[in-house]
Amino acid sequence: MRTGTRLWDRVRTMRGGVVTSVCLGLLAAFFAPLLSPDSAGAQADSTHYQTLQLGERSRGMAGAFTAFAADGAAIWFNPAGLPLLEPKLLQGSLSLIQRRTLTYSGALVSDGPDGPGGEDQVEDFKLKSNPNLPGFAVASFAVGKRKEELDDRKPLQIAISAFVLYNVSLGGDVNFQDEFLRTNSLQFYQDDRAAYFAAAIGHRPTRNFSWGITLLARNRVIEHVETASLTLGGTQDPSRGSPCPTSPTIPFCVFDATQISRNTVFKMNSWDLSLRIGLLNLIGKRWRLGLMFQPPGLNVGGKSNLRFELTDVVSSNSPINPGLSDSVFGTPESGARSPIPWELRLGVSYVISSKVVVAADVQFVGRVPDGSIAPGTPQLEGRANTSGILLADSTKRDFTWNVSFGSEIQITKFLFTRFGFLTDNSSAPDASGAGEFIRPPKIDRYGFSASVGGAKNGKGLSAGVSVLFGKGTANGLDFRNEAFENDTNFLRVPVKERILIISVGGDIGQTADVVKTSIKAKKSREEIEAEEEAEREAEAADMESETDPDLKAAKQRAIEAQQEVKDAEERAKEVEKEVQELERQKKIRAGENLDPDDQGAIQGATQSGIETIR
Repeated sequence: MRTGTRLWDRVRTMRGGVVTSVCLGLLAAFFAPLLSPDSAGAQADSTHYQTLQLGERSRGMAGAFTAFAADGAAIWFNPAGLPLLEPKLLQGSLSLIQRRTLTYSGALVSDGPDGPGGEDQVEDFKLKSNPNLPGFAVASFAVGKRKEELDDRKPLQIAISAFVLYNVSLGGDVNFQDEFLRTNSLQFYQDDRAAYFAAAIGHRPTRNFSWGITLLARNRVIEHVETASLTLGGTQDPSRGSPCPTSPTIPFCVFDATQISRNTVFKMNSWDLSLRIGLLNLIGKRWRLGLMFQPPGLNVGGKSNLRFELTDVVSSNSPINPGLSDSVFGTPESGARSPIPWELRLGVSYVISSKVVVAADVQFVGRVPDGSIAPGTPQLEGRANTSGILLADSTKRDFTWNVSFGSEIQITKFLFTRFGFLTDNSSAPDASGAGEFIRPPKIDRYGFSASVGGAKNGKGLSAGVSVLFGKGTANGLDFRNEAFENDTNFLRVPVKERILIISVGGDIGQTADVVKTSIKAKKSREEIEAEEEAEREAEAADMESETDPDLKAAKQRAIEAQQEVKDAEERAKEVEKEVQELERQKKIRAGENLDPDDQGAIQGATQSGIETIR
């Protein structure tokens, strides 16, 4: 690939209103990456590690689940809690609504109407998004021999799970005009998804102690597309009339302009493995202490593909490389990585009474060295990132920590509620001041969660809401002349964040047992009917072979009586259904008197049923 001068070197030749119009047009595009999954929602992502979408119970308790670990989310928070679950469990949760609002202060700074050296022009910016949060599902079952010291429970529990922590797609088409009314455009699209597949086992060797381990395979897929077409500078030629014959959308033809066309398609697919090791100790009947440790993840494969195309035709009047015609095209392939840091969670829970439980967690997450998600991708000297100007591809993360507090309260025998508080601090590096490239936002959050639901016979359904507030710094744009001269067009500006999540979740506990029992019952009925039919055929054959007329007649009467009994039973079932239907209709018309026809129908059906049974 050939080298060339900076894109900003082309743009900085413009002054005053031209720069401002271009900046305002580009603003939405440059801030679009902040809506990417790396900062979307209260979930584990590349800069935040608190998780509020793996199970409605853990969400309602704000993730204070390392010691409590009382549902399928234990596969993530602490696999040592698995042996304490229902022997057979199927559970899921889904976020129905998520709304996120970001407010930037001083997001855009440019030279004001007085030009360079005059009063700066400052713009704020506000973004709203509704990211998609996929659901979570887990299935677990107990294995081994039942032990009396474990309350007749099996000591081993195996679980499998599949979930997507984030899956967000965004895009836009930004069009803007310069002082010659020429239309320039910038299109962009970004899709980022991280899917997890997990398998876990928990073992309870004694009544008060259990341990567990979860193996997770993460697949992160990114697709980032940018297309920019810019025409800068030039000289108007009114002699050819208005509008311009070759470009009727502009008043006059423009000659000797700089033209820039840039197309980028970046795709990445990375696979990483990680382990989550858990310990759980039950102290008496009230206390639980939990620990979960995750060593740094292991990259097991991945590939990135880049299709990059740049065409740059420079005006002959440009002070930089006048008349240069530059064209670059490449389709390089390289590796892919998305490092998983080490994580330590410590938790405690306490049963205040038979209806109230409280829990607390503290989380520590290690740092990640600097690098690129696509190491080895070739770069052009003096130009913006070939993988995408709007792609924050740095892997560097700092050490961070968080706390969670939660409570579960049983209101009635079947109704319960949960409350929680959490922090969700960012691990993005502190990068205040100006810079040459886009960087991940650093937003520290705190929030509250609550849910209400019901449960009966091992089955439950609940709905919850979570609200988070955050503030920190994010990317801004500096289009002042000084920034162009120093090539420091990215600013860090103050930002405020609001997140609202509404979700539902539930588990169907022993559903597997119910289904299995129903299948067995169905098979039993079919077997019984087959045996009865075979028995009737045998009796009929025996009757036909009988030579004594009196005995043959008696056997015939017995077969007919058995058939009458069977037919009577079928009629009794039909009449019973008729009675139930009439009573159901009666309840629907509650408060109304039955007319004689209805009363007669019910009495007749009842009497018919009695006679049939007799």
